[in-house]
Amino acid sequence: MNCEHKPTPPLWVQKLLQYRLPTGLSEEVQGDLDELFDLWVEEMGVPKARWRYIRQALGFLRPLPERKDYYMPTRGNMPPPLLTTYSSINQIGMLRNYIRFAWRNLAGNKVFSAINILGLALGIATCLTVALLVIHEESYDSYHSKRERIFRVEGRNVREGHTYPGNYTGLVHALRNDIPEIEVVVPMYKRGGVTIQEPISGKLFKEPVVFAGNELFRTFDYTWIAGNPKTGLSQPNTIVVTRSQAEKIFGTTQVLGKILQYDSKHNLMIVGIVEDYPVTTSFPFDMLISFASISEIMPDFDLNKWNGWGDDFQIFALLKESVDPQQVSRHFPGIITKYMGKEAVAEKQFLLAPLHELHYTSSFSGHTANPTFLKTLFWIGIFVLCIACINFINLTTTQAIKRAKEIGVRKAVGSNRLALIYQFLIETALIAGIAILFAIPIVYGLLPLINSILGVRLSITDLFSWQTGTIVSCLFVATVLLAGAYPAFYLSAMAPIWALRSNNKTITNRGFTLRQGLVIAQFTVSLVLISCTLLIRQQLSFFQNADLGFNKNAILTVGLPDNSPAKLQLLRTRLLQSAQIKNVSFSFNSASAESNWMQMMEYRLKDTVVRIKTQMKMVDANYIDTYGIQLLKGEVFREGDTLPKVIANEIFLHRMGIQRPQDAIGQVAFYGDGQESVPIIGVVKDFHVNSLHQNIDPTLMMVVPKHFYQGSIKLQSEQLSSQSIKETLAYIEKIWTATFPNQLFEYKFLDDTLSQAYQNEIRTEQMIEVSTFLAIVIACLGLFGLTLFTTQSRIKEIGIRKVLGATVSSIVVLLSRDFVKLVAIALCIATPIAWYMMSQWLQSFAFKITIVWWVFVVAGGGILIITLITVSFQAIKAALTNPVKSLRTE
Repeated sequence: MNCEHKPTPPLWVQKLLQYRLPTGLSEEVQGDLDELFDLWVEEMGVPKARWRYIRQALGFLRPLPERKDYYMPTRGNMPPPLLTTYSSINQIGMLRNYIRFAWRNLAGNKVFSAINILGLALGIATCLTVALLVIHEESYDSYHSKRERIFRVEGRNVREGHTYPGNYTGLVHALRNDIPEIEVVVPMYKRGGVTIQEPISGKLFKEPVVFAGNELFRTFDYTWIAGNPKTGLSQPNTIVVTRSQAEKIFGTTQVLGKILQYDSKHNLMIVGIVEDYPVTTSFPFDMLISFASISEIMPDFDLNKWNGWGDDFQIFALLKESVDPQQVSRHFPGIITKYMGKEAVAEKQFLLAPLHELHYTSSFSGHTANPTFLKTLFWIGIFVLCIACINFINLTTTQAIKRAKEIGVRKAVGSNRLALIYQFLIETALIAGIAILFAIPIVYGLLPLINSILGVRLSITDLFSWQTGTIVSCLFVATVLLAGAYPAFYLSAMAPIWALRSNNKTITNRGFTLRQGLVIAQFTVSLVLISCTLLIRQQLSFFQNADLGFNKNAILTVGLPDNSPAKLQLLRTRLLQSAQIKNVSFSFNSASAESNWMQMMEYRLKDTVVRIKTQMKMVDANYIDTYGIQLLKGEVFREGDTLPKVIANEIFLHRMGIQRPQDAIGQVAFYGDGQESVPIIGVVKDFHVNSLHQNIDPTLMMVVPKHFYQGSIKLQSEQLSSQSIKETLAYIEKIWTATFPNQLFEYKFLDDTLSQAYQNEIRTEQMIEVSTFLAIVIACLGLFGLTLFTTQSRIKEIGIRKVLGATVSSIVVLLSRDFVKLVAIALCIATPIAWYMMSQWLQSFAFKITIVWWVFVVAGGGILIITLITVSFQAIKAALTNPVKSLRTE
């Protein structure tokens, strides 16, 4: 064989052997392996020989031993011999030993081990559940491949300081023609509660729909099952449906070319079927109608309007690649000047909102996440985990006496502090690992409750993702460090002689002050959570019972498919034939509603023009009576009124500078850039036109029949039986069907609708309740463990006291009073913290409760009762123990 081309073993393996093995052993091993390598080359070829060489070489390496070469000192000029030693600790063997000892400790202290594992499992489960929720909320719209380039063009009223998701219809043309950096402009118009009919079967469906052009599929990701995505929504009178919608209506996805009817009038041909949208979408539409159809379906819809907007019409823009959003924003002032006039620049702005921000502001889905709420949950999860770690620290340090002799012996035979720390951290890691295994079924049990409270759809499969795996790993490391670091350093610091000689009291008193501080921290967190829960409940109760200035009970609201005067009069006449119906009114919206019509009004006082941002209520003559709104002065509207006139609330008068209601009668307000005028014929008492988060707006009521989109039906009695309500609803549905054939009857009770405005607060309160319960359970577990240890360590003292005549009650007081002191200290700390936190939270409400002192007393009393019950169980058990048996205990 030619030596120049002789195969050689991998060089990196040879260097590794030289580095990790002692000098003499390295040469011997390499020599033997080189000879074997030559034989393997002849038998199996070079590649296989090298693989076998690597396997055999790695077999000589120990994973953790530490090589130490040193020269032995000699006398004279003799060369010192090279010696090699290893660390005195066989790391692998010691690791097995640590795990074995940890398992024995778990088995030997079943009660304390169970408390530690269950407490940590609950804490980890809480954090993991919060993490799943945050991941879910953050993942909204992340499935769109072009999401980094998609923006919503929002409108901002500079004078009002408000930003709106909707925009002018005329802006679509301007964006397409005046901004070259935009690749695609996607207008979308949402209509809720549209009646869709399948003409062959006659089945009716009430569905939200969206009007959009074919640009939608160039910008957002849809998976097509059938149809042509390039031409899907390019033609008028066409519709694309999702798989589930096709199966719901037709029972199959083979529906291309079939017809659906919009409001039983307009035929729409199905030209495409797409896969269902993900749960985490801001565009939850099962029916997509071509934008070209909008002119035929809604002839009054202005496609080039620059004088008003609504949130249902939104514009999205796909920027060209590498385009900075700031480049696009620089064009907006020029567009405003060009299409709206130079004066409008000072009042109007256009903004670009990234797609990923929609879920935190407003979107078509109606489900938005509250960043403050998510941060609150995050910190609650951290606090609950900290409570569990505090339990572990307390119970581990109280067990010091049982570990003292073990630590002393280990140190006496040569173990160093680092090795002991390593041992205790491994024990903590074992407990944390077991706790994580128990936490997973706890999370599985919590998910249905969380889904019910928050209206989300989390599932156990969400646990099996790389994000969750990363979070579990971080929780594991954080738990080991939080729970294990102090006990490891505390126990490993014991001097061997001191540890072997010290008694129970000496050791346990070393960490007494720290344990007291940790218990106080537990009680403080629990008290803050309980206090916040009580105050949020008070605020929610205030919402439910506040005087809104109108009657919200026993009122049904229905959307009107047709607002022609003849139809509405016929519906009202038929409904009032029932003795159970007191009144019927038609209007733009309810007395208090989220969707409002805002108008800038003017009042001219001599040489001064007062501009008032006003909420307009388009109502009929029966509106004030139906809602029970109090008329202070003047008159109400009459049937058949045609001349423009308004009824104002008190705040509108105050903004005008008028103090007395009678002085406002006959005054004139102007609108439409001051070109139109309306006289004030009446004044009503202020009523809450918005939720209690906001102040009452200046409000004007006006009769405008073409803007009647809602019917309000006042029932005769607020205390109707369930049977009477069923009969009344059946009657209303019958009249509805007779008046509006081919239109589904859907209704809502007004009080239920109003309560939806406080869903964030309701969810916050419910989530804090769950977290408070978990925190109290974990704290009680730790308290139980501490009490058990205290009674065990003072068993002889209790026996002596009983011999000397102590009663059971006195012993219970003796064992309980230290914990009562800790609760009192925690209450002093928690009260200002909870007071500050809730004061900040209440700032978001225009109408709110006053924080009262007795809430914190109730919270403290609750924790005190729970503490006494937990402590007394063990205290009574110890007090009832036979003193003879107690005194014999070692």
